[in-house]
This record gives sequence, C-alpha cells and structure tokens, in this order.
Amino acid sequence: SANNFKPEKKVWIGGIPEAVTYKELHEHFKVVGAKWVEVWQGTGAGTGVACFATAEEAAAAISSLNGSEIGGGSLVVDVWEKKPKAA
Repeated sequence: SANNFKPEKKVWIGGIPEAVTYKELHEHFKVVGAKWVEVWQGTGAGTGVACFATAEEAAAAISSLNGSEIGGGSLVVDVWEKKPKAA
C-alpha cells in the first residue's frame, strides 16, 4: 500500500473526476514510472496518491503531469505532505 512508500517518493493528486478509477489513474501515471496508485472515496473523494521507486521519479511526475487531463478533468499533482490536504 501507499504506507510502504516514503513521503518523498509519493505525490498528492487532486481534481480526480468521480468516474475515474484507480486503474485508469495508474495507466495515466505509469508513463512516469508509478508503482502504486490509489484513489480515495468518501471525505477524500477526488484525491489520491501515486507512489514511485525514487524521489526523482516523483518530482518528474509533478512537473510532467500537473495540469494533465483525465476523464474530462484537470489533475493537480503536488508534493506529498504527511497531513493530507483538503480537496
């Protein structure tokens, strides 16, 4: 799970359209090397996490996928912080 990855190897994802599944999101993030992707439901709906093997890959994902489109929505990809951001 995402808990097995260090914070610097994770990115926070916001703006995920409701219809987008974690599988679709993983396909979207796989191009930059994502090893694990989760989409949250409930209070965290519309947000998720992508995890990478290295901090460099996580940084590259932020620069290349922030603002990218999926399922009719535009994603916000940002640094991971220990305390989850509000959507």
